[in-house]
Amino acid sequence: MVSKAVILAAGSASRMQKDLEKYISNADELSAVKKGEKMAARFDNFPFLDYQILNLVETGLKNVSLVLKPEDTFFTDHYERHGALLFPEINITFSFQNISDGTAHAVLSADRFVADDRFIVLNGDNYYSVESIKMLLHTPENCSSFVAFDTSGFSERVNKKLQTFAVVEISDGKLRNIIEKPQVPEQYQTSDSLYTVKNRSIRVVDRMLTSMNLWCFTPDMIDACRNVKRHKPRKPGKPGEFELTDAVELWMSKGGDVLAYYGCENILDLTNAGDIEIVGHSIRKNLTDKILELEQRYERM
Repeated sequence: MVSKAVILAAGSASRMQKDLEKYISNADELSAVKKGEKMAARFDNFPFLDYQILNLVETGLKNVSLVLKPEDTFFTDHYERHGALLFPEINITFSFQNISDGTAHAVLSADRFVADDRFIVLNGDNYYSVESIKMLLHTPENCSSFVAFDTSGFSERVNKKLQTFAVVEISDGKLRNIIEKPQVPEQYQTSDSLYTVKNRSIRVVDRMLTSMNLWCFTPDMIDACRNVKRHKPRKPGKPGEFELTDAVELWMSKGGDVLAYYGCENILDLTNAGDIEIVGHSIRKNLTDKILELEQRYERM
């Protein structure tokens, strides 16, 4: 059974800096987000990352490592002081990405934590449901897997960002191709059977599916992250990075299977400063049970 999760939280938050003061007034919170720890943004008094760790607890996972930059002190301070009291069911540790050099490099930074175990990988600036994470825990031991999210479940705001996402092609319930930042995402439609809860099958017809970076990996994915080549530059004047999607494709080229699990939900996404207002509204409207649970956990500290 999978018991470990790696949360990628070492980004620069460069796209969030514009107009940030309009949405955050607390000095400590603002300082952390400006340094890149955008999951420090508070919603109903709780950092965004608290909501995701609460979901990891509810799935039954026992160990989580946050991949941070060495200078990221907000979450090391927060969880070293409060983690064991807030979330006694799960052990929270830290892995450090000394140089921000892509998502594959970030996963590789957690190699000691992963050791020889299977592990979940997820973005720190997205909110995934318990149900979506839990599906991956049933992945067969010799396979990796990911959640292919149906864009019909996304909000209009998230759907407007599809050209910045990765759409996927599925065949026989397995990942066949990843198309990063497609110019015309609508041209990629899937009609196939995917996995769902407890490895049951669900048939989809003419659906656009995306990867939102929610994966379950075998431990040898660490070697793929170590051996993957640097991606060509995506922007003029900036070097390419070691990307997780490239590592996945490298692993597949060596015969690895990546099963596709079907997800259909709205993913909360913290990319720009304006997302803070949108995410806050959604949390207050749809996650009142999570707010109440966190309130009770903080009161018990």
